[in-house]
Amino acid sequence: SGIVGEMRTLRLAVTFLLVSCTAGFAPVVPFDRRGVRALPSRSGDPNAVINSEVLLPSIALAAVPGAVPSALAAYGHYMGFILSSACLTAERLTIKPAMTVEEEKVMTIADSLYGLAALLIVGTGYLRVTQYGKGWEFYQHEPIFWLKLTLLAVAGAASFFPTTIIIQRSLKQRDAGDTPIEPMSPKLAARMTSIINAELLAFASIPLSATLMSRGVGYAEWLPWQAGAAPVALALFGLGYKYINEALTWQEEE
Repeated sequence: SGIVGEMRTLRLAVTFLLVSCTAGFAPVVPFDRRGVRALPSRSGDPNAVINSEVLLPSIALAAVPGAVPSALAAYGHYMGFILSSACLTAERLTIKPAMTVEEEKVMTIADSLYGLAALLIVGTGYLRVTQYGKGWEFYQHEPIFWLKLTLLAVAGAASFFPTTIIIQRSLKQRDAGDTPIEPMSPKLAARMTSIINAELLAFASIPLSATLMSRGVGYAEWLPWQAGAAPVALALFGLGYKYINEALTWQEEE
């Protein structure tokens, strides 16, 4: 009987170590009959437990259902922001008065990739809000989520000005063939530089808002989604119209 008792003690010790390592050295909690970890209830009763389908379903199976698609959506979302920031940085470093034909091509390529990255951000962001993450029921009441979308809308609307100018100059260069077109003026270069700087500032603020949003900072159950969506629509369509109109009607002062 002594040997049996020692074997049971050894088995419990090994099980404890395995569970601790698998769970990232988290406190060991009981499992229910399905092998799902049971967490202490927040009701204050230490004997009450709740099941968590989000955590490890068993020691041997660490991934939750849908983990791979969720991870791919998150990866695409992050890569979209990285690519957008890289394209904006390339444009910022290239833009200057009287750019060469090669530099104009760099601006065109960078702006095209920026547009593709923006589509990647929007597409994966939609999936993360509706299919993965905390779900629409959470995000619609999170004001920092709407702040993040407003920053993204401001950056997107501001990009309409340099994009319109770049398209105009690309079409002129195509029609001119090998003949260089009229060089970009210092005034136009300065205007595009200031707008790209504003876009970079907005993109630098988005990760901070995302980290606060994901932790539920400022969550307000009473907040209707219409109140959060209003500034997003105003920034996108209002500023978008302003910058497109400014680019189409741009005139150099004598």
